[in-house]
Amino acid sequence: MTSPINSDMTLAELVGIWLVRLRAEGRLEAATINEYERVLRKLVVPALGDDSISALTTDGINEVLARLGAQSTNRQRKAKVIAGAMLDAAVADGAIAVNPVRGSLSVSRPKTAPRTLTLADLEAARDAVRTWMTKDRPGPKSSDDLADIIDLMLATGARIGEVLAIRWSDIDLHARQVVINATIKTETAKGTYRKTLPTSRTLGLTTFGVEVLRRREQHGRRNELDAVFATRNDTWHQVNNVERRWRQIRAEAGLEWVTPDAFRALAR
Repeated sequence: MTSPINSDMTLAELVGIWLVRLRAEGRLEAATINEYERVLRKLVVPALGDDSISALTTDGINEVLARLGAQSTNRQRKAKVIAGAMLDAAVADGAIAVNPVRGSLSVSRPKTAPRTLTLADLEAARDAVRTWMTKDRPGPKSSDDLADIIDLMLATGARIGEVLAIRWSDIDLHARQVVINATIKTETAKGTYRKTLPTSRTLGLTTFGVEVLRRREQHGRRNELDAVFATRNDTWHQVNNVERRWRQIRAEAGLEWVTPDAFRALAR
């Protein structure tokens, strides 16, 4: 049983209680709750953490959201949505009468003209990956897997986590098929693991996709996971790590708009 929410507690105290409740309920995945905690503690608590929740005002919330919006619309949107949900719990407990986030600054994603990934864009993206992989960078070196991961996303239209979860036993190169039946999850208590999907689907492989997999079959090394893509320590790759590397590559190559969804749309 968690502590009740009262009007005298600070916003920082509310954060702790709300997160404990979410974890105890078990409705949300641990990774989602961890993201809520990251947003609240990094974006909201530094500005409003010492204020009692009864003293919070819409004007004060707006000041914080405006500062965040000047940095990133995405940060602003996440802070508003997550803080709003948390303070809804305070209203439900009777600690405050009105949620000050409701009625605060309207946050919307900026509209951009849709762009379609062309073959020239595709080659530029693949060249950028290979250039980045051979670049002399500080810190630990990335695995050589990234180029093949992106190529297999292009060949199948599968999501990053789904591609990372593919095992050799899921592949039939003779029939040119791959079964997508799991994705990769990372949770604090469980680490990084392969999570079975509620339903599986069988995808046909293009000649390009077969070539990628034959190359890995011939030159890659097998592992106890039976994973097509395993880390040097024979563990599953984390989705966040692949996404972070791709963001770095996109930024350096001027390809910020080329997201994994663009790869999936081209594959379709």
